Amino acid sequence: MTAYQLGCDALVALGQAERFGPGALAKDCPRLPEILPRWDDVCVTVLGLADVTFLHPGAPTPPGRYQPGRTVPDAGIAAYKTADAAQVTPDILPLLASLGLTENGRWTEASETILWRMDGWKPSHLHDVRFMEAVKIACEVMPDDINNELDRLVTITDDDVEKSATRIRDIRDTNYANAKRRGQDIAPPEIVPPEIELARARASVEHSRSGKLDWMFYRRWRLSDGWLSDEESQRALEIFHDPLAQNMRRAVISKRYDGLVMAELGWKPTANTFAS
Repeated sequence: MTAYQLGCDALVALGQAERFGPGALAKDCPRLPEILPRWDDVCVTVLGLADVTFLHPGAPTPPGRYQPGRTVPDAGIAAYKTADAAQVTPDILPLLASLGLTENGRWTEASETILWRMDGWKPSHLHDVRFMEAVKIACEVMPDDINNELDRLVTITDDDVEKSATRIRDIRDTNYANAKRRGQDIAPPEIVPPEIELARARASVEHSRSGKLDWMFYRRWRLSDGWLSDEESQRALEIFHDPLAQNMRRAVISKRYDGLVMAELGWKPTANTFAS
């Protein structure tokens, strides 16, 4: 569903549709806007909808895609440096070529860093000089509003943890009371030692803050341009679940805050844990 939601966002930004709830409705008289959305964001959106199958080195070649009554062989795209070979349906190739992502059946140089943003892509870029240079630039050339917001989000106080613990208890107790009111035969909430309760509460706060930090990078950072101004960010599509932005967020936080790693890397919510 994420790919379709982002596709609707792109159609709205391209003047082809208007917003309708989480989706969009096609316009009767579509027109391209004077200011177009970012090319790289449009490319990521198209690739998400194109159902690209990447052929990682050593992986078996998948069969063709089934269509009623026949199996249609996929078209191949040859590898380019960190961009693995891939297969797509033949009708997608002209679109990828028109966007400048492929040429003569091969990924282009411009496509390489675009593919770093694909969900599920292997993080081969983490040690790439382009990624490491972008980390340095993001840390050294940072707008004041971004800097202040980073400081705020990475600073977790005892009061933040206590408020989170209170919310978790309130949710737990409310859920139990509602279940009893419905006549469900359930065990009362477990008694959690204070140190475990506070550890869960802190993990919940860190999980929430990590998500907010990710959104900052989704909206305001791009590999090719660094931090976007408010005006530039108006052309950006909010592509969430962007692994490149997430990895950049982790790298920037670690570099700026002496190796800080937010707990979401290791913390997994359980049935008895409620995120704040």
